[in-house]
Amino acid sequence: MNARESLKMLNEAHKLAATGQHAGLLEFLGTQPDEELRHSPSLALLLGISHARLGHNDDARQWVGIALRQSRERGDRAAETRALNVSGAIALENGRVSEAASHFSRALAEAERGGDHATVGRASNNLGIIANMRGDHGRAVGSYTMALAAFQRADLRTGAAEALHNMAITYRDQGDLAKALDTADRAVDEAQASGDLRLTALAQGGRAEIRLLAGDVVVAQREIERVLEKEKELGNVVGQAQDLRVWAGCLAGLGEGQRAEGVLRDVIERAEELGRPLLAAQAERDLALLTHKTGRVEEASELARSARDRFDTLGAEAEARKLEDLL
Repeated sequence: MNARESLKMLNEAHKLAATGQHAGLLEFLGTQPDEELRHSPSLALLLGISHARLGHNDDARQWVGIALRQSRERGDRAAETRALNVSGAIALENGRVSEAASHFSRALAEAERGGDHATVGRASNNLGIIANMRGDHGRAVGSYTMALAAFQRADLRTGAAEALHNMAITYRDQGDLAKALDTADRAVDEAQASGDLRLTALAQGGRAEIRLLAGDVVVAQREIERVLEKEKELGNVVGQAQDLRVWAGCLAGLGEGQRAEGVLRDVIERAEELGRPLLAAQAERDLALLTHKTGRVEEASELARSARDRFDTLGAEAEARKLEDLL
């Protein structure tokens, strides 16, 4: 393949990734010579990201590892820093939080030295996620604020949407639902403006959960059902599993507790199959609360204990503490 054809392929791959069409990207690159993909750090990294988004954990680690090796062999520090950050994101999704934090910290330091604002934003955003998991909401908001500033300097609307989405989650966890909803609205606007369909669905799903917690169950249900349809069209099985948990909350809020239980058990199973321990812990926590409301105290305690253990393993101290009251 000549240089012109390689550039054309890379541009098309970036276009698919930028609009959240990760299944389409894998299909497109699946028709390309394997040797071409393995010798391009950029293409290998895009493959790793797409596999991670779709829950293909082993493939994701393999391709990101290739991107890391290729970038180091070529002395491409910028590509290596980006790959390091993605390695951290995969580790975080799979529950290896300490490893993820180490990757993000190294990526942040390298990106700051190299003036790579986009990677500064991504690494800061990811460190904010870990801080929020650990219940350090002040540090989380600080990291997201730093990420937002970096993304704005890089003129990267997808990054800004991700930072705002995560900031809304932190405000939600603090109980400030009005501020959370306002921030979630901004996240949705940025995601839609970026043209990233996967990210738009993610931001809308986050907003639906805030509306659910605020008591707007019918509105939340309408929004999450629209999001589930989009996730299905995109082939985003991870996103579907995340949104089904919110949908179960809506069903419970509308008095369909038995149906909600079935959905949550399905989410736990999907999360375990996809290697998403945080999602499994969240769904098990929700199921514990739901069974407790029906008076099945012993079953609720067992579920709560299991969810607490999952959160403890992830270092999600704030969530683990919340379950102590139920136990």
